[in-house]
Amino acid sequence: MAVIATNTAANSALRYLNLNSEAQSSSLSKLASGSRITKASDDAAGLAIGTRIQSDVTVLSQAATNASQATAILQTADGGLARISDILQRMKSLATQSDSGSVTNDERIYIDAEYQELLDEVDGIATSTRYNGVSLLDGTGQYASASTNATVSSNWMTDSQYADITTIADADAFTITTSDGNTVNYIISEDYDTVAGVSLEDVAASINAGNTATPEAANVTASIETDNDGRKRLVLTGVDGTTVTGMGDTTGTALQGLGMLAADGTTIVGGSKSGVDFMVGTSSTDTINLSIDNVGATALGLSTTAVGTQPNAQTALTALDAAIDAVIQARAEVGATMSRFEFRSETIDTTSENLQSAQSAIMDADVAAEKSTLSSADVKTQAAIAALSQANQMPQNLLSLLKS
Repeated sequence: MAVIATNTAANSALRYLNLNSEAQSSSLSKLASGSRITKASDDAAGLAIGTRIQSDVTVLSQAATNASQATAILQTADGGLARISDILQRMKSLATQSDSGSVTNDERIYIDAEYQELLDEVDGIATSTRYNGVSLLDGTGQYASASTNATVSSNWMTDSQYADITTIADADAFTITTSDGNTVNYIISEDYDTVAGVSLEDVAASINAGNTATPEAANVTASIETDNDGRKRLVLTGVDGTTVTGMGDTTGTALQGLGMLAADGTTIVGGSKSGVDFMVGTSSTDTINLSIDNVGATALGLSTTAVGTQPNAQTALTALDAAIDAVIQARAEVGATMSRFEFRSETIDTTSENLQSAQSAIMDADVAAEKSTLSSADVKTQAAIAALSQANQMPQNLLSLLKS
């Protein structure tokens, strides 16, 4: 029906012009940004997934930096450990020389002078080996392994102390408290030569094998001593040379025996490690712990050693062997952790690459496809403009009917 009040054709042409113009603008935005999703309505689900992946990629980028920094810390520590190891080798050579019958005590004084200087240098290296101002090898920095060896009574537990047991707590840690305020760990069962049904020999073997599932097993070595009355003593030696003594007794009625009677009522040996956790993944729980053993002279059990006499030299040799083993173990642990960080760095790089590829498939614009869409929208826009122009002429044409 021919009308002049309402230009339906023009309205239709205008609607298509607006649609085509919007499609053209959308394609231009995608081409200009390089992204397939420039607003949430383009692909709400894809935007959510892509944004989450981008968040993971961002976190992994920082995780890679964390792993790199951890490796640098461990390399710094290993450099200090290597120098301490060299010094210990020289100290052992001096102790061996002093132990020889070919030198006199006068000459041993000169040997001991160098020995003591090297002993000070062990502490010097342990103190001066730092990363970002934090000590790495003297047990004072945040990367230090926990070691809470306490002062320990070497006396046997008395019958009165057995009678004065007031509480039994934390069965897994074998801890009781007596009325005199002392804390007793490693309770030995009624058989007095076992701990929770396991023989002291088995406990010692487990500790020496490095089984940290055994209560308080880390950072100590164990041995068994028996007194004249047949009472067995579980002796634990801490990493710093402190002797921690566990005791057993055949007397008493209920709990016969104990291990490690602390003079100050505190825990005897804390075997857990502290150190610092480095986040190396996309979850706050995805961490690697970096902890470094204390290798100062005291921690190595060398602070009181000397080689000024032949007996002292012999004692020093034994202590040096243990110290060298401790440094070797520390270097092994540093190397193992460093290897883990290096492998994690490679994993992070691979994961980040794969996630970026997945994000690209979701978020990035296909330039060729968008160019085709833009060309099509451009043609349609031009056609809509031409149609709108023609539609606007239709009322003028209808007016010619009124001129006759």
